[in-house]
Amino acid sequence: MALICSCGAELPDHARFCLSCGKPQRENDFVGGMTAEEPVPPAPALAPPVLSSVSFSNPIAVRVALLCASLSALLNFIPLVSFGCCLWVSGAGFLASVLYIRRTGLMLSVGDGARLGGITGLLTFVIGLVLTAFTLLAARAGGGVREALRQSMERIPAQDAVTRQMVEFLTSSAGLAVVLLSYVVLGLLLIVSLATAGGALGAKVMEKD
Repeated sequence: MALICSCGAELPDHARFCLSCGKPQRENDFVGGMTAEEPVPPAPALAPPVLSSVSFSNPIAVRVALLCASLSALLNFIPLVSFGCCLWVSGAGFLASVLYIRRTGLMLSVGDGARLGGITGLLTFVIGLVLTAFTLLAARAGGGVREALRQSMERIPAQDAVTRQMVEFLTSSAGLAVVLLSYVVLGLLLIVSLATAGGALGAKVMEKD
């Protein structure tokens, strides 16, 4: 006996759908009166962004270090406040580690904290060097330094020839270059070392918390 669809069309044997109206003819093709559909697989969850290690290629680390370095450099240029320069530099490294951990929610190892402190110290030195250069240019301090050295030389006893020769060298262009280069190198080493220690300490303190 031929099967008849509700629309009146004759169906072939074992037909699952009506060739005329498309109506399903089997129960397993119905879901609440509607045709069954294949379940849609859930969209894959997006992996959270992975930050690179603490370095200049990590934008969050650079922004945090730049903020703390700017604060430290400005404090070192305020009269009287600048006497605590070592404290401000090491504090900048410490603060950089704390801010980085709170900003990213990721814990820093002591080594990563030290690297972040080192970046902060390097930026502090660069900012301080730029500020110093502007200050010297504005005040024309180059001539003032030479004049001060000449006045010191005049007060030295004539028999102290070695000291006079040293002062004469320091008042020359080559002497000033040596003094400035020594100041830059020693200042860089001191600032980076203090900030590195502060960064490592900050990571250690946050690790305990």
